[in-house]
Amino acid sequence: MEANDNLKNTIDDLTQRLTDLEKSKKVEATQVEVQKVQTEMLLKLRAIRESMLNENASQGVLSSSMVEMEKLRDENAKLKQKVTKHEYRITHLVRNLLKQSTNESK
Repeated sequence: MEANDNLKNTIDDLTQRLTDLEKSKKVEATQVEVQKVQTEMLLKLRAIRESMLNENASQGVLSSSMVEMEKLRDENAKLKQKVTKHEYRITHLVRNLLKQSTNESK
């Protein structure tokens, strides 16, 4: 009876080992596939980056005009602030002139 139990335990142990080995092989195969996909993706990303850099280099004129546009936007914003200040001052002066003329006419 004990020999049967030992044999059964040995068979169960071997079965478990085989199952574990099969699982580890599947994991290895999956890791290899993932690595292949990652390598392909990396190559595609490098190609995209290279084409973007080439495109930007060929559009150097556009980038300089973009810088000029940004400067013009900044200048426009500053001028709008000045206009707002002057409008406030003019409104304030007109209001005071009207008050003063009303006081003189009384």
